[in-house]
Amino acid sequence: MTGNTGFRFRYNLAGRTSGIIRSFIIAASATIKVGDMVKGSSGYIALAANNSPILGVVVGIVDKNGINMDNSKYSFAQATWTSSSQQVVCGAANTTGDQVRALVDVDPFSVWSGETDNASTDDEARLLGCYTDLVAASDQADDDTAATTQGQLYIWGADPESDSTLKANLYSIAEHQIWQAA
Repeated sequence: MTGNTGFRFRYNLAGRTSGIIRSFIIAASATIKVGDMVKGSSGYIALAANNSPILGVVVGIVDKNGINMDNSKYSFAQATWTSSSQQVVCGAANTTGDQVRALVDVDPFSVWSGETDNASTDDEARLLGCYTDLVAASDQADDDTAATTQGQLYIWGADPESDSTLKANLYSIAEHQIWQAA
């Protein structure tokens, strides 16, 4: 509702200047953009969506050689890159063909700024110690799921660097995929 800009790194609870970045091939036929929360799924990266554990946040998208998509000279057979939105639409054979990769911050101690789908109008959507889930697109928190019970994201409160129209909050991944039992 307010912008769908995805999640942006704010700080790290362990004092690092960035999170722990790992490169993964994006799943076939997936659409991924910088700022999306993702999960590992059958060996590849896919959107985390709501109610599933989260591996991390996409902080970059690169070609199979590790070159940023804006600077890549690779001739993609199926992948389509949109620089303005930092989004890639992968083809059905991405896992064996183009092999476009997502750079994912997998650090469970990273704190992210992000908007909700309803400008934080729910009573608990901005409260320290509450939890919320993602919307299906994995680029915003789901405002009406905010509660004191466990959810995908832990809410640290309002982002003090956010303007009054965006009403972004600070989040950590509460249901991190590396901590989830199989």
